[in-house]
Amino acid sequence: MNKTNKKSLRQKEIKSNNNGFRDETAVKFGTDGFRGIISKDFTYRTLKIVALAICDYIHSKKLDLKTAVFYDRRFMSDIFAGQMAKIFAENSISVDISSAPVPTPALSYYVKSSAISLGVMITASHNPYEYNGIKIKTSDGTSASPEIVLEVQKRIDSIIADGFDEQIFKKKYGVKKPGIIKSIDATDAYLANIAAALDIKLLKKLKGRFLINPMHGSQAGLFKRFKDKFKLAAECCEIFSGHNPLFPGFNPEPIAPNLVQMSEYMKKKGAAEKYDAGFCFDGDGDRIGAMTSDGIFVSPQLIFALLLNHLAKNKKRRGGVAKTVSVTALVSAIAAKHGIEVFETPIGFKYIAGLITDKSKKIMIGGEESGGIGLDTYLPERDGLFLALSLLEVIAFEKKPLHRLIEDLFKDYGRFIYDRIDFKFDDFKFNEIKEKLEKKRLAEICGFKVENFSKTDGHKYFLSDGSWILFRFSGTEPVLRIYAEAPVKVKKDENKVKELLKFARDYFQI
Repeated sequence: MNKTNKKSLRQKEIKSNNNGFRDETAVKFGTDGFRGIISKDFTYRTLKIVALAICDYIHSKKLDLKTAVFYDRRFMSDIFAGQMAKIFAENSISVDISSAPVPTPALSYYVKSSAISLGVMITASHNPYEYNGIKIKTSDGTSASPEIVLEVQKRIDSIIADGFDEQIFKKKYGVKKPGIIKSIDATDAYLANIAAALDIKLLKKLKGRFLINPMHGSQAGLFKRFKDKFKLAAECCEIFSGHNPLFPGFNPEPIAPNLVQMSEYMKKKGAAEKYDAGFCFDGDGDRIGAMTSDGIFVSPQLIFALLLNHLAKNKKRRGGVAKTVSVTALVSAIAAKHGIEVFETPIGFKYIAGLITDKSKKIMIGGEESGGIGLDTYLPERDGLFLALSLLEVIAFEKKPLHRLIEDLFKDYGRFIYDRIDFKFDDFKFNEIKEKLEKKRLAEICGFKVENFSKTDGHKYFLSDGSWILFRFSGTEPVLRIYAEAPVKVKKDENKVKELLKFARDYFQI
């Protein structure tokens, strides 16, 4: 039997024996890595497939035979990390493995500062508790580029099609000597790198009391550790910091629906309970959300705008701005006022990072709607803790509370209302909506003419009143996301976003 026929039979075998579960051909890297439900999609076997694909990539590209494997607080992340390290070592690749759960950006800094070609993070980021996953980081301190991901994906597909021969790489590359596995603590170096990118003298002067919510994720305890290490005057109190991989009561994503309890903490009026602002981070600590002293959610969109305005107005910085298609028009308005060029990308921080690392673009800040923001003075990487401290730097510079900074922003650039809703469907409805989006382009929405249309990522309609709506399928979950934004000039404009989202629900009958 020839090799082609063997592959064909193997693929048929996998598909016919999956018993309703997703088969191994579903080991696919999406927007930011591979994620799957533990014991269903994310198993020891799929982990080994990905690990061997990365081994093949490292050997074939003649990269240094050393990597780092870090992990977050999810269920069995430490066990999965140990298994991946073992596979690397068996294929002559030495591994530095973290001695405790850490935020993803700690891996990014470690890989960059240690001159390691690739690093692996065991995490499912903000996904629900039943998920785990894998992110790949590169030596420039950012997520693997689409080109690298494609190379790894090709090897994953090949391993599955060839029948999963664990000895293939030992035969192919003459692997003999095993790699060395070493346990390391990278947290102090990670915090020191954050401090180097901030105005510590200014931060030390800032007084106030701040509520920190790591959502049971891997940023737990690190705000206080940073505060103590660098002697900041500010006080902090932490909630939901215990190690609980069930993330009880919420998904570990810093969006308003998941932060009802945090808002209640912020709204308490007793003198001993009053907070000046609050900060929250996702499961692996690379994304941010915030709250005003009255418990009002401050979206990453506004944080992006506040940081950009600080760079342009207060620091007189000039350079490009990178934003994904779902980012608020407020960012574009700030950039326009200061003569700053805007680069728009598909959703996924890897696209933002790619522009930041492209020195010809001179990007000073880039971000996405979901809470990932990067600055050229730090890593080309998302980092919730760094962003929280950067926002405190703005508060210290302006000498104004967070809610006042937002009011000033709206006064100077206009007010925008933004919202997003997500829907999970069965396969039939999912495909029905996809087909409807592809076959029919709308000419009018909610009585407003469609003036422009973009397929940079999803289907985005720009309307004649300055509002827009975006339909996009998630890269990591079987979910349709609908984003909408509208400028608010008079009182009745406050309902426009609700009307746009209602139109979408009626249109798709969801």
